[in-house]
Amino acid sequence: MSALENALHKEGSKETMENSQNSYILSRGFAANARVPRSSAHPHITAPISFDYMLSECSLWLIELARMLPNARLDGLDISFDQCPPHEWLPQNVSLVKHDIFSEPPSELMEKYDVIHVQLFITILRDGDPVPMLRNLMKMLSMQEPGGWLSWGEWDFTTWEIIRTPSAPKENDELERIREFTSTLGGTKSGPGFISISWIARLHETFKQQGLGSVVVDRHKFSKDIVTLLLDTWMMASQEISMNVLDQLGGEKGDVMRGFIEEVGQNRRNTSFNLDRVITIGRKAWSDGH
Repeated sequence: MSALENALHKEGSKETMENSQNSYILSRGFAANARVPRSSAHPHITAPISFDYMLSECSLWLIELARMLPNARLDGLDISFDQCPPHEWLPQNVSLVKHDIFSEPPSELMEKYDVIHVQLFITILRDGDPVPMLRNLMKMLSMQEPGGWLSWGEWDFTTWEIIRTPSAPKENDELERIREFTSTLGGTKSGPGFISISWIARLHETFKQQGLGSVVVDRHKFSKDIVTLLLDTWMMASQEISMNVLDQLGGEKGDVMRGFIEEVGQNRRNTSFNLDRVITIGRKAWSDGH
């Protein structure tokens, strides 16, 4: 086993995902809970009866959704619920179900959901192939009229751009160095880094190829008034990767990453980045039973 595989295995072996290509490289603690981004259902999707949210993390979005849809059944699926409140404190219409999306869905999840929303699998699908995961998701979508919806949200790093105020030093390139260092896991991965692979930009085509219809893509950059929050979120994730993976690889790779992060902090008031937030939705064909 290589040093990279060993580091990823050490982080992922506590759960069911032991494939080094699809291991969770972030953390599940207090800082990680603060990092978890907020999301919302796409308006193209009508109000669901049963809703599944993959990578539930701290359940914040499910809790908010429960207030908006008090009559819907809302399930959060993940391989760990360490970041979630105890089930006794959750809204009555919210349940947490342990499931590895890279495994065949159990019979009780087959064709169960009117809507499934997943997001931010870019650091997990490091082989750039969403098809096996997509096929498993489709198996859980309802086939009753009008057919279940799949909503998939990602950050498209191929649209990454550095933005600066007029007072920013022009030579500061630490954000680019962090992006490269994260993408190649400290230079241990050859070829294009996983955040440079463009599977996200082609996801709508993949939806159609796998049989989903009514495909819609909602793509937009973050507004500039929140890009500093975006920067903070990415730096917290980078800090977690430095400890969970890079420290395990040796060669002071974690220290190098944290040095980059410290430099970013020095220019936090004048330098950030922006990129496209992409939501791809599609609907599974329904069956009338004939």
